Amino acid sequence: GDFYDCFMIDAHRLFFIVADVSGKGLPASLFMALSKTLLKSAARRVDDVGGLMVRANAEVSSENPESLFITAFAGILDTRTGMLEFSNAGHEPPFARRPGGRLARLEHAGGPPLCVMENYPYPVAYREIAAGEWICVVTDGVTEGMNQRGELYGSARLLSALRGLESATPEAIVAALRDDVRRFAGT
Repeated sequence: GDFYDCFMIDAHRLFFIVADVSGKGLPASLFMALSKTLLKSAARRVDDVGGLMVRANAEVSSENPESLFITAFAGILDTRTGMLEFSNAGHEPPFARRPGGRLARLEHAGGPPLCVMENYPYPVAYREIAAGEWICVVTDGVTEGMNQRGELYGSARLLSALRGLESATPEAIVAALRDDVRRFAGT
């Protein structure tokens, strides 16, 4: 049920989303595929990420006979200015780190997962992204990774792993987190 996507809306604006559909099995997989398509379509028809969330909430909810929901973190980055416009629909807040700065959560008021409340006005937040800054958005596939003792990987372990990667490249961060979750989960 986890999915992500990114693409250029126009010559200077990059849209991205990381999301997670509730549920398991075939119904969740089909709903994920439908949701990804509807979110991508909505992103091409609105100018702001809050409007995207409102439109996606309405469109995805209308195609939801299983009453599933979706947590999502979506953003639009203006590559000319570095301004990131983002909204959070019940998703784990991402981590961000500016060059020479401290690791911090990218938090704002957000809203409920998609398909939970009709006509919810998803708030938008802004952050100017500095050259060399990175943002790490994960799904619960990371935080709910489970070891043989039934323990979850969790947000605290994620934070600890990211602290050791503060000056790493994005590729190195992804590889290190993937490897750490795999080591934690074991067989």
